[in-house]
Amino acid sequence: MGSQIELGDIMLTFIEPHREGLAEYNRWYEHDHAYAAVSNAPGCFAYRRFVATAALKTLRYPADSAVVQPVEKGSFISLFWFEKDRVADVFDYSFGITPALIEAGRMNGDRDHVSTAIYKYLGGTGRGADPVPPEIALDHPYPGLAVLWVRPAEGVSVEELGEWCRQNLDGDVAAGKGGIGQVIDFEQRDFPNGMAPLTGRLRELVRCYFLDADPRELWSEELEGIGKAVEAGGKGRVELAVPFIPTVPGTKRYLDELW
Repeated sequence: MGSQIELGDIMLTFIEPHREGLAEYNRWYEHDHAYAAVSNAPGCFAYRRFVATAALKTLRYPADSAVVQPVEKGSFISLFWFEKDRVADVFDYSFGITPALIEAGRMNGDRDHVSTAIYKYLGGTGRGADPVPPEIALDHPYPGLAVLWVRPAEGVSVEELGEWCRQNLDGDVAAGKGGIGQVIDFEQRDFPNGMAPLTGRLRELVRCYFLDADPRELWSEELEGIGKAVEAGGKGRVELAVPFIPTVPGTKRYLDELW
């Protein structure tokens, strides 16, 4: 068997759109920006966007989140997958094209960044004996996503925290039980060329839970207790747990359900 695409790094951008001009912002982001500024870049091989409706926002925890206040802020999240060792290529393109996009009037500032940064791939747990590969997670039609920001305890590295989570929290996933399709772990890293993360650097683990059902069907039994399990293990604290469902590109679906 020959070589294959390998997931190396990702960009995660979690934003709150401004209410005024929402429809135009949504059209701009999904019809132009996500492609022109990022996914057209050499080395970017997958992209998907998810939404948190008002009903889904009620499931978030903890209320005293260090990631965002108020905890209901943040309606869209986009994930971009980059090939291993290609993150610099992606941002050479992105930084290079941005001035032309600004000059052409193809930028839109009608949003606030809750958490926008680059993360390196640490590992993951797939469902059962023949799991969907992490490289294909954004193309697989998962009907739900949960993203957890986990802060390590004092003296615990992000890599150690991720390994502990995979060994102690993912047993049912590995056994093919429950409704979680796969979990993928990431650690925030520096942008190339010295650019700072748009929302500040946190020493954190980000866990992306790709779900085989709507998050509301799984939250109470499979996801709500993760925060308590992490704290009980003494390795860290879940600073934010957020459920999402996929957007429906090319439509205004869910725009009237954000608040």
